[in-house]
Amino acid sequence: MRIDEYIANHAKTIPKNIALEEKERSVSYSLLDENISTIASEINDFENCKFAILAESGIEYIQALMAVYRSDNIAVPLPVELMESNIREILDSNRINNIIVTDQQYSRFGNAFFEGFATVINISNDSSVMTLRKKTITENNNELLRLVMYTSGTTGTPKGVMLSDENLIANANSIIDVLNITPKDKAAQVISPHHAFGNSIINSQLIAGGAIKIGGLTFLESTFKLIESGVTIFYGVPSTYRILLKYPSRFQKSFRNVRLAASAGGAMGIETIEMIKQLSDGIEIIPMYGQTEATARLSYLPSADLEKYPDTIGRPIPGVELDVVDDSNKSVDSGVTGELIARGKNILIGYLNDEEATRKKIIDGWMHTGDLAQKLPNGYFKLLGRKDDLIKVADHRINPREVEKYIGKNNEVSDVFVVPVDHEYLGNAISLMVIPTSDTEVETLYTFCRKNLPGFLCPLEIILIENLPLSKSGKISNRSIIEGYKNVKANM
Repeated sequence: MRIDEYIANHAKTIPKNIALEEKERSVSYSLLDENISTIASEINDFENCKFAILAESGIEYIQALMAVYRSDNIAVPLPVELMESNIREILDSNRINNIIVTDQQYSRFGNAFFEGFATVINISNDSSVMTLRKKTITENNNELLRLVMYTSGTTGTPKGVMLSDENLIANANSIIDVLNITPKDKAAQVISPHHAFGNSIINSQLIAGGAIKIGGLTFLESTFKLIESGVTIFYGVPSTYRILLKYPSRFQKSFRNVRLAASAGGAMGIETIEMIKQLSDGIEIIPMYGQTEATARLSYLPSADLEKYPDTIGRPIPGVELDVVDDSNKSVDSGVTGELIARGKNILIGYLNDEEATRKKIIDGWMHTGDLAQKLPNGYFKLLGRKDDLIKVADHRINPREVEKYIGKNNEVSDVFVVPVDHEYLGNAISLMVIPTSDTEVETLYTFCRKNLPGFLCPLEIILIENLPLSKSGKISNRSIIEGYKNVKANM
């Protein structure tokens, strides 16, 4: 089955139940099914073609996504928070001929942006649909492919993760099982739907026949009001909870009827967990771990074990197997550090137009996560960091080398080094160490970063240094950069 088929079934069995809410607007399952069919009717004559979706988080985005599924085509959601150059690179490198766009995004990008598309479908704020241009071009795509979900990118092109109907359904049902989602549940959607975590909220709620209340975190008062509108399940990354907990009395009032607080994107931390429990008596807290390549989730930590095993990712979700292997891909014993691997029906088909990356990611049917981990005797798993140099900033996985190269290429500097530093609400933020030239201007660097990088990558500070932060072996690594930063700060 496809996810839209579950919606069609709900439209027959629970037609008046609310499926989507956004501000004062609501859409029943009957109307949702009708709107999906209206959009799908515009593209039913396409066969297994890629359709980019350029839409902000909202009812129109979800309807467009499901319409692409219903028409048996392939959805390619574009992360609207990326710079236009990044979005153009995704479109060009993957030869995407067709696009569905909302009024807001059409206005944002302008007519010229859409001239290169063979087909342009416009969805208005009232869900009405207009075909601005249409030409069917035959495409040779993987017959199992249904969704291309992009990993978090910074200055480089993010990888396109290819997912099938089986991937989407299997992972959604596992999440429904773990979180015990029912048609009575209303979930808060404040996480971007263009990425794996947000997409999994849509899938699991709509398959279960529950409701989704769509909002954001831009204005916290509106976020708290959203939660108070009957939300029973709240999803957030750790920084989401830290930000909301900054207002304890408001948090306590808003979460009064929330039965479950689910998280992903990093460890919540015992202090955050304890504060949630203090302010919301009886709430169930379930941290989860996953990757885009796993259609979202791989494991969960049962709420009963939060205090006993707070530094673990718990156990695999139903239908998933996890293991830890050495460099020879042989399973290791409990307590031995190796790479975490996974397999199950939720594991990606591969990366779009990148066979080499696919071969490295999937070996003998197991997906290699790139995370270092240990098995515990009770079947739980503990993460110990990344195999490579990736760092996590505001719950985004960041390659510091890409950021350094991008800043260095566009500014008058001899060298740039990204330093991960602790941040009260974001978990990690970055500082920069810069070896200057005679033309280096610190304020110019700040201006460049603010203008050209996502907000979470704007540096907290820029420190000018004289020497390379080398390790004892003469190499530059994350560890040597951090140690160099500590030495500089100690002597300032």
